[in-house]
Amino acid sequence: MKKAAAFFKKRNNFLIVSHASPDADTIGSAAALVKGLRSLGKKADAICDEAIPKKLAFLDAECCFVETEPAGTETYISVDTASASMLGGLAGKYTVERVFDLSIDHHMVNSIPCERRLLHIDYSSCGEIIFELLIEMGVKMTKSIATSLYGAMSSDSGGFRFSSTRGETMRYAAVLMETGIDFAKINRLLFETKTPSQIALERFAYNSIELFLGGRLAIIAFKKDDLSTVNAEESDIDSINQIPRQISGVEVSAIIRPKGDKVKVSLRSNDYFNVAAFASELFGGGGHHHAAGCSFEGDVDEVKRIIVEALEGKL
Repeated sequence: MKKAAAFFKKRNNFLIVSHASPDADTIGSAAALVKGLRSLGKKADAICDEAIPKKLAFLDAECCFVETEPAGTETYISVDTASASMLGGLAGKYTVERVFDLSIDHHMVNSIPCERRLLHIDYSSCGEIIFELLIEMGVKMTKSIATSLYGAMSSDSGGFRFSSTRGETMRYAAVLMETGIDFAKINRLLFETKTPSQIALERFAYNSIELFLGGRLAIIAFKKDDLSTVNAEESDIDSINQIPRQISGVEVSAIIRPKGDKVKVSLRSNDYFNVAAFASELFGGGGHHHAAGCSFEGDVDEVKRIIVEALEGKL
């Protein structure tokens, strides 16, 4: 962490790059880092290939994210991004034309092209890494920075319920709470506030769960028409990942849906199965022990068959 802090103090004109399908961890981490760097007199902005979901806009209240790369950018940082494929439409620009100066990440496998890595796979969120980094850099923990970091930590730890939650996670959250942030409102916005389209999506999800492999695998598969019917946004879809794995006896769950010209699969597990290793070894995906993903060419039904067959005998 000391080397990373020294790196940031030496450099300037930063662009912090978040992954596509942005969640609270990548948004909150990037926004907090930008605000921290600006407080030190540095020029810094953040960018993402996709718009920040409306429900997560509070994490970027100071408009740290820009739509295009600012002129004069010198230092490129990726946050919470394990592979080039996670960058969406920005993949070519930031992994082919040039590589990142530093990748800050907590995924089990990080293959993104970069010159340096700040990697902590045992941390529940990238927000925890940014917290430690800002403290090491001597950044004052303002309410604005604390809001972004608390949102990142709380979201990726499942409200501090997931097994990745460490003692340090709770201690860092306590420091953030002591700045006076409205942590109850942050948690409400993250976990309890739902749009009408999200409610419609959840209704569809509950009615569409399929069980395989003796009830140890649960799958929800969306067709393109299903998503357009309920007018679902990407952030709405991500919010239903926990639904199928809540069924008693289920070890692995999968949400399968079309995205662009590919089919995206979000995998979750409850106890023993490493979905990150499964997604990485077989399908070139990645993630964490209990939460991972991958993408396929083809149609939804074919991808569902592939997932079921690949998991047969493993659960």
